[in-house]
This record gives sequence, structure tokens and C-alpha cells, in this order.
Amino acid sequence: MKIFSTKRNKIMVLVILLAIIFFFGLKSYFKIDEQNTEAVEETKPFALNWLSYNEGLALAEKENKYVLINFYTDWCGYCKKMDKEAYSNEEVKSILNENFVIVKVNAESENKVIENGEEITERELARLYQVSGYPTNWFLESNHSRIAPLPGYVTTEQFIPVLNYIGEGWYKTISFEEYMEKI
Repeated sequence: MKIFSTKRNKIMVLVILLAIIFFFGLKSYFKIDEQNTEAVEETKPFALNWLSYNEGLALAEKENKYVLINFYTDWCGYCKKMDKEAYSNEEVKSILNENFVIVKVNAESENKVIENGEEITERELARLYQVSGYPTNWFLESNHSRIAPLPGYVTTEQFIPVLNYIGEGWYKTISFEEYMEKI
């Protein structure tokens, strides 16, 4: 009987040790898994939140951000190429999300917008912005003052410095040429 009790005690100690090892092993496993989940969330790709013209202007004013208006047409191959290449680039999306409210305007659409208290079409809005080629990106201050247009297709490598030049406010103090020499 004494042997059974000792053997039983040894088994109980062994079971307790295994339970402790198992518990701490699982706990560290889930801790690592949680850290991996956090890392995945941190590197999750940015999504662009394209707004309508009036929504974008209102949000930019509220959040004190610059506005980028992308004038496009459905048939424009370079518009689609810029969407696919430049606007899908993670660095571009990061800069846009940080400094800009982004707006898409179909330059041939009859959708209505309000400009200077008057209801006009997106087609008429494109004319007001003197858009003559596609894509054309217009930059505005948060108070809707026009900064400058960027007409035509630009590569990601060309687009990033322009976004930083406007988004960081460099355009207020130096020319783009001076800015490019600085970076």
C-alpha cells in the first residue's frame, strides 16, 4: 500500500508538472500569435477612401487636410493605369491618407455637385477647373483654394515627390525645382 501511495504521488507530481508546462506553453503560444496578429494589422495595406466632390471638400475643411481631386473618364486608359499603378502603391496611399482628402470626379458625368452655391454637373465642374486632359489631379487647400493641377499620367516615382511637396506644405515656401534639389 505504501508503494502505491508513493507511485501515485509521483504520477500526481508528473501530471501537475505536465499541466504547468502545457499551460505556460499554450500561454506563450497565444502571446506569440497575438504579437503576430498585431504585426499583420500594422502592415495591413492602406485603403483609399475616395469621396464625392462635396463630401471631400466638407471633410477636408473639417479635418484641415489638403484635397486631391482626380478628374478621370471611364474610357481613359491612362486614368486606369494610374489607378492600377500609382494609386495602388502603399507609399502613395500612406501619404494620401495622412495629408489629403481624396475625391474622384468623372469629367463626363451628369452627376450633380454644388459649386459656389450652384448645382452643376461633374462635366461642368471639370470645365470650371479647366481640365482638358485625363487624368488631371487638382490640389486644393483645406479652405478649397486652388494650389495647382497635375495634368496627365505620372508614374509612382514622379507622383510621390509631388504629394510630399504639397502634403508637407513645401509649396508655400520654395519652388518644386528647389524642393527636388533638397530631397
